[in-house]
Amino acid sequence: MFDRIASEYDRFNSWASFGLHKGWRDIMVRQIPAGASGLDIATGTGDVAFLARSQGHEVVGLDFSESMIHRARLKDIRSAITWMTGSAEALPFPERRFDCITSAFALRNMRGCLEAVFRETFRVLTSGGLALHLDFGRPRFPVMRWGHRLHTRVSVPLIGRLVYRGRWPQGYLENTIRDFFEPSQVEDRLEAAGFINVSHAPLLGGVVQLYRGTKAC
Repeated sequence: MFDRIASEYDRFNSWASFGLHKGWRDIMVRQIPAGASGLDIATGTGDVAFLARSQGHEVVGLDFSESMIHRARLKDIRSAITWMTGSAEALPFPERRFDCITSAFALRNMRGCLEAVFRETFRVLTSGGLALHLDFGRPRFPVMRWGHRLHTRVSVPLIGRLVYRGRWPQGYLENTIRDFFEPSQVEDRLEAAGFINVSHAPLLGGVVQLYRGTKAC
């Protein structure tokens, strides 16, 4: 599916989030410690990787979709970012390779293997390393919850059909948001993988959640 939607992925993200996704990614990237080496898993077309690189970090962007990685490379062929295809369940790196792990709007897509993904990211983090994961959630307040449901059920499919025409995966975004874990359940899985100081911060009333965990020194 992701190979099929890669060509218009950036445009869809901007339209469907009214451009807010850029600010959410920026909030996450600004939490990366100065001078940290980073791995952005499920990097897609590389938005987080480019942001991290612009702040001086060594960055590897990894995604299982070759088409997504191809689009990322095309954005800036002179970039010092290393692009790789691979699975977040079996990261092709040695232990303690990176100071920070990031992902944006990817955890929902890995719901069935999230425990394995967290174990792998823990393995490749250095002692004291930081994991940062950004993803959609479900708003806490009734009015926002109603508006969010309307947006995901009506506006997003309409935007998807306009952008992708016959290639839009009908219902995918709405279903993955609805079926994803509660923030406390994501935190439980991070802790089970070995992370400490686990937390989540709701953005825009819980429309988006930013998860954070540290590998003990």
